[in-house]
Amino acid sequence: MLLFAAMTLADLERLLEQGRNLSANPLQRLEQKLKSNPDDAAARIQLLAWYTENASTAGEATAKAARVDHILWFLKYDAKNPVLTHASGVGKLNCETKPTGRDEEQACELQERQRK
Repeated sequence: MLLFAAMTLADLERLLEQGRNLSANPLQRLEQKLKSNPDDAAARIQLLAWYTENASTAGEATAKAARVDHILWFLKYDAKNPVLTHASGVGKLNCETKPTGRDEEQACELQERQRK
């Protein structure tokens, strides 16, 4: 399923920038939006950027779990989305260290398969 087949680099970078700069209310609205529409790739990109940029604000464990969740979703359902290969690294996990949970392990496995 390609949700953003026509996404340009400019679109992606705009969403990443918006995500990095989210404040509390828009952050909560995006989280709620995903509950009713889990296929909203734009919301996922913004949240992924926020959790990457604001890990200390969210709490390292919370941010890591959220990032893993969003990256795993992209790997499963929108593997061609440019967020997974963007130069910022926002859509990549560091899988050189031992994964800390099943979702992270699965995401690392899928991420490795994508590279081959």
